[in-house]
Amino acid sequence: MISIAILRASIVVVLTIALLPIYLIGLFLDYFFGLRIVALIVKQLWSRAVMKTIGVGQDLIGLKSRSNIFVSNHISWLDILALNSTLDVVFIAKKEVRSWPGLGFLAVLGQTIFIERKSLNALSQKHELEKCLKKGQSVFFFPEGTSTDGSNVKQFKSSLFEVCYSDMFKKSNWGSVQPITIIYKSPIENDPSFYSFWREEDTIFGNIKKIIKKVSHGHVRLIFHGPIEFNKYDNRKHLSSACHKTVKSGLANSANSF
Repeated sequence: MISIAILRASIVVVLTIALLPIYLIGLFLDYFFGLRIVALIVKQLWSRAVMKTIGVGQDLIGLKSRSNIFVSNHISWLDILALNSTLDVVFIAKKEVRSWPGLGFLAVLGQTIFIERKSLNALSQKHELEKCLKKGQSVFFFPEGTSTDGSNVKQFKSSLFEVCYSDMFKKSNWGSVQPITIIYKSPIENDPSFYSFWREEDTIFGNIKKIIKKVSHGHVRLIFHGPIEFNKYDNRKHLSSACHKTVKSGLANSANSF
Protein backbone atom coordinates (compact mmCIF):
# COMPACT_ATOMS: atom_id res chain seq x y z
CA MET A 1 0.00 0.00 0.00
CA ILE A 2 1.34 3.44 -0.98
CA SER A 3 1.97 5.70 2.01
CA ILE A 4 0.22 9.03 2.17
CA ALA A 5 3.60 10.82 2.07
CA ILE A 6 4.59 9.15 -1.21
CA LEU A 7 1.15 9.77 -2.69
CA ARG A 8 1.20 13.44 -1.78
CA ALA A 9 4.77 13.91 -2.99
CA SER A 10 3.90 12.22 -6.29
CA ILE A 11 0.90 14.48 -6.83
CA VAL A 12 3.04 17.58 -6.18
CA VAL A 13 5.72 16.39 -8.63
CA VAL A 14 3.15 15.63 -11.36
CA LEU A 15 1.43 18.97 -10.76
CA THR A 16 4.75 20.81 -10.96
CA ILE A 17 5.80 19.11 -14.20
CA ALA A 18 2.37 19.75 -15.76
CA LEU A 19 2.31 23.46 -14.92
CA LEU A 20 5.99 24.24 -15.49
CA PRO A 21 5.78 24.78 -19.30
CA ILE A 22 2.88 27.20 -18.86
CA TYR A 23 4.74 29.03 -16.11
CA LEU A 24 7.84 29.36 -18.29
CA ILE A 25 5.69 30.88 -21.03
CA GLY A 26 4.37 33.27 -18.39
CA LEU A 27 7.91 34.28 -17.41
CA PHE A 28 8.68 34.92 -21.09
CA LEU A 29 5.62 37.15 -21.44
CA ASP A 30 6.55 38.99 -18.26
CA TYR A 31 10.18 39.55 -19.27
CA PHE A 32 9.58 40.72 -22.84
CA PHE A 33 6.10 42.27 -22.66
CA GLY A 34 5.53 43.07 -18.99
CA LEU A 35 2.52 40.70 -18.82
CA ARG A 36 2.62 39.04 -15.39
CA ILE A 37 -0.89 37.62 -15.37
CA VAL A 38 -0.06 34.15 -16.77
CA ALA A 39 2.86 33.52 -14.39
CA LEU A 40 0.83 34.90 -11.48
CA ILE A 41 -2.18 32.65 -12.13
CA VAL A 42 0.00 29.55 -12.45
CA LYS A 43 1.95 30.40 -9.30
CA GLN A 44 -1.23 30.94 -7.29
CA LEU A 45 -2.91 27.79 -8.62
CA TRP A 46 0.19 25.70 -7.91
CA SER A 47 0.54 27.06 -4.37
CA ARG A 48 -3.12 26.46 -3.53
CA ALA A 49 -3.06 22.97 -5.00
CA VAL A 50 0.09 21.98 -3.10
CA MET A 51 -1.36 23.23 0.19
CA LYS A 52 -4.56 21.31 -0.41
CA THR A 53 -2.62 18.19 -1.38
CA ILE A 54 -0.53 18.18 1.80
CA GLY A 55 -3.56 18.89 3.97
CA VAL A 56 -3.18 22.52 5.05
CA GLY A 57 -6.31 24.67 4.99
CA GLN A 58 -6.18 28.44 4.79
CA ASP A 59 -8.25 31.51 5.65
CA LEU A 60 -7.67 35.23 5.24
CA ILE A 61 -8.62 38.04 7.59
CA GLY A 62 -8.49 41.67 6.50
CA LEU A 63 -8.02 43.19 3.07
CA LYS A 64 -5.04 42.91 0.77
CA SER A 65 -3.66 46.23 -0.42
CA ARG A 66 -1.57 47.39 -3.34
CA SER A 67 1.37 48.21 -1.08
CA ASN A 68 4.94 48.33 -2.36
CA ILE A 69 6.28 46.21 0.50
CA PHE A 70 4.77 43.32 2.44
CA VAL A 71 6.26 41.88 5.65
CA SER A 72 5.28 39.20 8.15
CA ASN A 73 6.51 36.90 10.88
CA HIS A 74 8.20 33.72 9.64
CA ILE A 75 7.39 30.21 10.88
CA SER A 76 7.66 27.65 8.09
CA TRP A 77 8.51 27.07 4.44
CA LEU A 78 4.73 26.79 4.13
CA ASP A 79 4.61 30.57 4.62
CA ILE A 80 5.78 30.97 1.03
CA LEU A 81 2.98 28.78 -0.32
CA ALA A 82 0.32 30.53 1.75
CA LEU A 83 1.52 33.98 0.69
CA ASN A 84 2.07 33.05 -2.96
CA SER A 85 -1.46 31.67 -3.13
CA THR A 86 -2.93 35.11 -2.57
CA LEU A 87 -0.31 37.80 -3.29
CA ASP A 88 1.59 38.99 -6.35
CA VAL A 89 5.00 39.59 -4.80
CA VAL A 90 8.69 38.94 -5.36
CA PHE A 91 10.31 37.40 -2.30
CA ILE A 92 13.60 38.46 -0.78
CA ALA A 93 15.51 35.53 0.69
CA LYS A 94 18.93 34.80 2.14
CA LYS A 95 21.34 33.61 -0.53
CA GLU A 96 21.69 30.18 1.13
CA VAL A 97 18.17 29.30 -0.07
CA ARG A 98 19.42 29.26 -3.67
CA SER A 99 21.54 26.17 -2.91
CA TRP A 100 18.73 24.13 -1.33
CA PRO A 101 18.09 21.08 -3.57
CA GLY A 102 14.77 21.41 -5.36
CA LEU A 103 13.49 24.30 -3.26
CA GLY A 104 16.31 26.56 -4.46
CA PHE A 105 15.29 25.85 -8.07
CA LEU A 106 11.67 26.73 -7.27
CA ALA A 107 12.84 29.94 -5.57
CA VAL A 108 14.79 30.93 -8.70
CA LEU A 109 11.75 30.21 -10.88
CA GLY A 110 9.71 32.40 -8.53
CA GLN A 111 12.10 35.29 -9.34
CA THR A 112 13.29 35.48 -5.74
CA ILE A 113 15.87 38.18 -4.99
CA PHE A 114 18.73 36.62 -3.01
CA ILE A 115 20.68 38.82 -0.60
CA GLU A 116 23.42 38.62 1.99
CA ARG A 117 22.11 37.27 5.29
CA LYS A 118 23.54 39.95 7.60
CA SER A 119 22.31 43.16 6.04
CA LEU A 120 21.44 45.06 2.93
CA ASN A 121 25.01 46.30 2.67
CA ALA A 122 25.73 45.66 -1.00
CA LEU A 123 24.80 48.51 -3.33
CA SER A 124 23.93 46.03 -6.09
CA GLN A 125 21.35 44.36 -3.83
CA LYS A 126 19.67 47.67 -3.06
CA HIS A 127 19.60 48.50 -6.77
CA GLU A 128 17.98 45.11 -7.48
CA LEU A 129 15.17 45.87 -5.05
CA GLU A 130 14.68 49.38 -6.43
CA LYS A 131 14.58 48.06 -10.00
CA CYS A 132 11.85 45.63 -9.02
CA LEU A 133 9.85 48.34 -7.24
CA LYS A 134 10.22 50.81 -10.11
CA LYS A 135 8.55 48.28 -12.41
CA GLY A 136 5.54 48.39 -10.10
CA GLN A 137 6.24 44.97 -8.60
CA SER A 138 5.69 44.57 -4.86
CA VAL A 139 8.32 42.79 -2.77
CA PHE A 140 8.04 40.64 0.36
CA PHE A 141 10.53 39.91 3.13
CA PHE A 142 10.62 38.39 6.60
CA PRO A 143 12.17 41.03 8.90
CA GLU A 144 12.83 38.58 11.76
CA GLY A 145 15.65 37.17 9.64
CA THR A 146 14.87 33.62 10.75
CA SER A 147 11.93 31.30 11.41
CA THR A 148 10.41 30.78 14.85
CA ASP A 149 8.09 28.32 16.58
CA GLY A 150 5.20 30.73 16.00
CA SER A 151 4.52 31.50 19.68
CA ASN A 152 6.05 34.96 19.49
CA VAL A 153 7.41 37.49 17.00
CA LYS A 154 11.12 38.28 17.19
CA GLN A 155 12.33 41.85 16.92
CA PHE A 156 12.40 42.97 13.31
CA LYS A 157 15.74 43.76 11.67
CA SER A 158 15.51 47.17 10.03
CA SER A 159 18.12 46.88 7.25
CA LEU A 160 15.74 45.89 4.44
CA PHE A 161 13.38 48.74 5.35
CA GLU A 162 16.06 51.13 4.05
CA VAL A 163 14.65 50.70 0.55
CA CYS A 164 11.47 52.42 1.79
CA TYR A 165 13.51 55.63 2.12
CA SER A 166 15.20 55.54 -1.27
CA ASP A 167 14.94 58.52 -3.62
CA MET A 168 12.19 56.93 -5.68
CA PHE A 169 9.84 57.18 -2.69
CA LYS A 170 11.22 60.34 -1.08
CA LYS A 171 10.85 62.53 -4.17
CA SER A 172 7.16 61.78 -4.62
CA ASN A 173 6.40 61.31 -0.91
CA TRP A 174 4.53 58.03 -1.39
CA GLY A 175 4.78 54.32 -0.67
CA SER A 176 3.44 51.90 1.93
CA VAL A 177 4.16 48.60 3.65
CA GLN A 178 1.46 46.11 4.65
CA PRO A 179 2.20 43.94 7.71
CA ILE A 180 0.77 40.41 7.81
CA THR A 181 0.49 38.07 10.78
CA ILE A 182 0.83 34.34 10.08
CA ILE A 183 -0.69 31.85 12.53
CA TYR A 184 -0.78 28.07 12.23
CA LYS A 185 -3.20 25.65 13.81
CA SER A 186 -1.41 22.37 14.37
CA PRO A 187 -3.04 19.01 13.55
CA ILE A 188 -1.54 17.78 16.84
CA GLU A 189 -3.04 19.31 19.97
CA ASN A 190 0.06 18.91 22.16
CA ASP A 191 2.47 20.13 19.47
CA PRO A 192 1.44 23.69 18.55
CA SER A 193 4.69 24.28 16.64
CA PHE A 194 4.22 21.25 14.39
CA TYR A 195 4.55 23.27 11.16
CA SER A 196 7.47 25.43 12.26
CA PHE A 197 10.97 25.02 10.88
CA TRP A 198 13.14 26.60 13.56
CA ARG A 199 14.99 23.91 15.50
CA GLU A 200 18.69 23.77 14.67
CA GLU A 201 18.59 19.98 14.43
CA ASP A 202 15.83 20.12 11.80
CA THR A 203 16.64 19.57 8.14
CA ILE A 204 14.40 21.02 5.47
CA PHE A 205 13.62 17.61 3.96
CA GLY A 206 13.03 16.08 7.37
CA ASN A 207 10.56 18.85 8.11
CA ILE A 208 8.80 18.41 4.77
CA LYS A 209 8.53 14.65 5.28
CA LYS A 210 7.06 15.12 8.76
CA ILE A 211 4.37 17.41 7.40
CA ILE A 212 3.33 15.55 4.25
CA LYS A 213 2.96 12.20 6.01
CA LYS A 214 0.56 13.61 8.63
CA VAL A 215 -2.93 12.33 7.83
CA SER A 216 -4.91 14.84 9.90
CA HIS A 217 -5.19 18.35 8.52
CA GLY A 218 -3.96 21.64 9.97
CA HIS A 219 -4.61 25.24 9.05
CA VAL A 220 -2.90 28.56 8.40
CA ARG A 221 -4.37 32.01 8.90
CA LEU A 222 -3.13 35.19 7.23
CA ILE A 223 -4.14 38.43 8.95
CA PHE A 224 -3.77 41.47 6.68
CA HIS A 225 -3.29 44.64 8.71
CA GLY A 226 -3.81 48.15 7.40
CA PRO A 227 -0.99 49.50 5.20
CA ILE A 228 1.54 51.81 6.87
CA GLU A 229 2.77 54.77 4.82
CA PHE A 230 6.53 55.27 4.71
CA ASN A 231 6.29 59.02 5.30
CA LYS A 232 4.59 58.52 8.67
CA TYR A 233 7.96 57.53 10.16
CA ASP A 234 11.28 59.34 10.11
CA ASN A 235 13.53 56.38 9.42
CA ARG A 236 13.72 52.66 8.80
CA LYS A 237 14.07 51.74 12.49
CA HIS A 238 10.85 53.51 13.46
CA LEU A 239 9.00 52.00 10.49
CA SER A 240 10.38 48.55 11.32
CA SER A 241 9.29 48.90 14.94
CA ALA A 242 5.76 49.93 13.91
CA CYS A 243 5.44 46.90 11.64
CA HIS A 244 6.73 44.62 14.40
CA LYS A 245 4.18 45.90 16.90
CA THR A 246 1.38 45.44 14.39
CA VAL A 247 2.33 41.86 13.49
CA LYS A 248 2.83 40.95 17.15
CA SER A 249 -0.57 42.40 18.11
CA GLY A 250 -2.21 40.24 15.44
CA LEU A 251 -0.66 37.15 16.98
CA ALA A 252 -1.67 38.14 20.51
CA ASN A 253 -5.26 38.97 19.55
CA SER A 254 -5.98 35.97 17.34
CA ALA A 255 -3.85 33.02 18.42
CA ASN A 256 -6.14 31.86 21.22
CA SER A 257 -9.30 32.13 19.09
CA PHE A 258 -7.90 30.18 16.14
